[in-house]
Amino acid sequence: MEGILFSSIYFHKWKELNALKPSTVKMYSSCLKAFDDYLGLVGWKGELDFDKFYYSKIHDKYAPIDLDFMDGFIEYLHENKTKSQAKLGFTVVKSFMDLLVDYDLMEYNPLRHFKNPFYYESFRNRALSEEECLKLLKAAYDLDPFFQQYYLIILLQTTCGLRAKELCKLTVSQIDFEHNVIVIDKGRKTKIGTVRMTDALQKKLREYMNHPYFIAWTKEKDKELFFMKDNPFTPSDINKLLDKLRRKARISRKVTNHDLRATMAYLLYKEGTDYKSIQRQLRHKKLKTTLGYLPIHVELNGYLD
Repeated sequence: MEGILFSSIYFHKWKELNALKPSTVKMYSSCLKAFDDYLGLVGWKGELDFDKFYYSKIHDKYAPIDLDFMDGFIEYLHENKTKSQAKLGFTVVKSFMDLLVDYDLMEYNPLRHFKNPFYYESFRNRALSEEECLKLLKAAYDLDPFFQQYYLIILLQTTCGLRAKELCKLTVSQIDFEHNVIVIDKGRKTKIGTVRMTDALQKKLREYMNHPYFIAWTKEKDKELFFMKDNPFTPSDINKLLDKLRRKARISRKVTNHDLRATMAYLLYKEGTDYKSIQRQLRHKKLKTTLGYLPIHVELNGYLD
């Protein structure tokens, strides 16, 4: 088999060290192809290193693969596999990484304490409450009152719910004020799409893009919207920022970018937005993926199947 994962030291060592029957190894390899396909889909290139998965020029550090990235993989399984295939695929990848950790081939398995989301009863509502959103916004403003970049990131994510890579690659040319939408054509894992902006977000974006700091950063070029120390944010940087903000806001639970994506869906649902509109804002291929983000999924168990 060829691919990013299959050509890595991880796969070769796993084949050497696992104690599975040959038929099970073959089945596992078939399931691992979904993860290999997803790595290619999100644009991973080069030699695979789970412990140095992200690189931040801002901090000049590498960060390991994390749950936010695996959330994207879970969403990919939701949209591209049957429920039984997705359930097995998740289990196989989790088991695969467990063995790598046990043999010190990677430091930490982000799925180790994460229940299989394809067993219906293990779904949980990942969304922040409205009160927690307000606390995050206040913390963001308090830490960055002049430029208000942190505030804008939280406002954008709780109303638009971009994936981490989409957020980091978001540029000036993608903001369409005339039609009140953001065009998602960079960093995506699906086809080109759009998300609508609220009036409050549009106003804040205009203020931000006219700020002297931002003008000095772009130099009239089509550069990334969010940056620090003369470098664009990475997904790892976003989650570090969110951790800093939730501590400032005294929110005890961990907050990831994917939680903000779920929060956006939850807030739209609370406003009475119909499911199809929420699906369009999340840019999911299948409605059942969207319904899994909402608190109604318990009532719709049969429909989700």
